Amino acid sequence: MKWVVRVTFPKLSVSLPYWQNRPPLDALAVAEAAEKLAYHRLWIGEMATFDAFALATAIGRSPGRMPLCLGPLPIGVRTPATIAMGAATVAALTGRPVDLALGTSSTVLVRDWHGRRRHRTARHLDETTRIVGALLAGEKVEYDGLIERTRGFRLRLPALRPTRAHAVLGSGAAARGWPSVGSTTGRGPSTGDRPSAAHRAAPADVGPGGEIAVAAFGERALDVAARCADRVVLNLVTPAQTARCVTAIGEFAARAGRAAPPVSVWVTAGADPDADMFTTVRSGVVGYLRAPGYDAMFTEAGFGEVVRLAHGGAHPRDVLAAIPDELPAAVGMFGDPATLAARLGAYRDAGADEVVVVPVTTAADPAGYRTLDALAAIRESATRPGAELRGRLLPGSGSGPHANGASRSGSGPATGEVPRFETPGAAGDSAGSGR
Repeated sequence: MKWVVRVTFPKLSVSLPYWQNRPPLDALAVAEAAEKLAYHRLWIGEMATFDAFALATAIGRSPGRMPLCLGPLPIGVRTPATIAMGAATVAALTGRPVDLALGTSSTVLVRDWHGRRRHRTARHLDETTRIVGALLAGEKVEYDGLIERTRGFRLRLPALRPTRAHAVLGSGAAARGWPSVGSTTGRGPSTGDRPSAAHRAAPADVGPGGEIAVAAFGERALDVAARCADRVVLNLVTPAQTARCVTAIGEFAARAGRAAPPVSVWVTAGADPDADMFTTVRSGVVGYLRAPGYDAMFTEAGFGEVVRLAHGGAHPRDVLAAIPDELPAAVGMFGDPATLAARLGAYRDAGADEVVVVPVTTAADPAGYRTLDALAAIRESATRPGAELRGRLLPGSGSGPHANGASRSGSGPATGEVPRFETPGAAGDSAGSGR
């Protein structure tokens, strides 16, 4: 049975991976590969290795002009002022466009690792996003919120974004008690308070960059992101979950009286993966199986038995052993070029404006170059008129890619599963085709 995959793709970016079984310095090799292959931008987060601002400065001072996006950074371990200073520092020292992503992270990271209180996370995310946005616009901020407070701070580095006087919240915001942020008190301006012309105008030296994205998954975080952010970031999600989140973002944004922000999706990826690559990515999903929302998503995807094992208190080692390769493939892109193209199409059709590739690195390929090169080639093929990827559906691979962003040529079932393809020059089945 023959299939033809015709797809147009979202923007392709790269996130530095921090795989637990790989050396941290893989990050530099991945950054170099992403620059060489002309990816849209480089996302630089942090966990337990590099400080994101320091690593971004080191990368940004190397040859190349690829824009940087820092984060998602956990808002519970830095103040809004230090977040804004960090982003402005990277921009000033590297000369590159710098964007920022914020998130609430986890209780383990915030409370256990850093000894900080993690509470009222949606409110905290809202306040931090607004304060950081005002600071990056060069405003002097006076804010007295429920979680965050700052009085009189103004960055003395060049602004990264235009001034938005008092950060308008949209209809219904005042009734919900959300204070504005800007050069007036965080309790909100009085009826007669109007921003001066200086505050209405964008700073003359504002350059590219300065976008603030918010990482979200649950309903309250999606609400905050839809109201406050320039962009929403989703991580470790199936195309179906992506579509649900995009719908929710649109509804929340409409209630706030604004256009829905675009959506980026972080997606783990491996071209023609082997067993070692799947071992790496399986370890990365263990902690998500018990997380609210993620557990339901993985159950819906057909992995309820593993989810129940995780909820039953099994040791993480036993949970890891029970995770099949198909589980990370359900929230990733693994396979030959046609399979990768179909998965990109699936995320595009789900509403992703940007797919952020998290490449699997190995001892033989510490830059994840094989994966990044394969995806870059797919991106380039889509720019050629009439370009298409052809493949033969392999026995036992399920149905065709019709429901995953691909056009179908010929006949065959279309239940939404991702097929395995044999493409010209490919040998045998492709691994990790998803389910």
